[in-house]
Amino acid sequence: MEASLRNLSGWRATTADTAPAIEKGWRLPGLRQAMALAQAVAALAESLNHHPDLFVGHGRCRVRWTTHDAGGVTALDLDAARQTDALAARLGAAPETTA
Repeated sequence: MEASLRNLSGWRATTADTAPAIEKGWRLPGLRQAMALAQAVAALAESLNHHPDLFVGHGRCRVRWTTHDAGGVTALDLDAARQTDALAARLGAAPETTA
């Protein structure tokens, strides 16, 4: 999975429950903009029939993709991450930086 993550800027390996997952967060001006990103990702998820974990706060949105049935990260998750990046860019979201 590490090799796949090299092609996805800012995504990191994590877990969802006990399954391997990939996750990324963005900063936005406020709650309304963070909700707009979450709603855009939800629409993407519905179109893919593949649903991430979404975490929304004031000016923040974090997305975690995994395929529970496969027990980890699949090509579908990687494609969904790329599409999520495109949505975030269109909405002017800035990737969170980690310390």
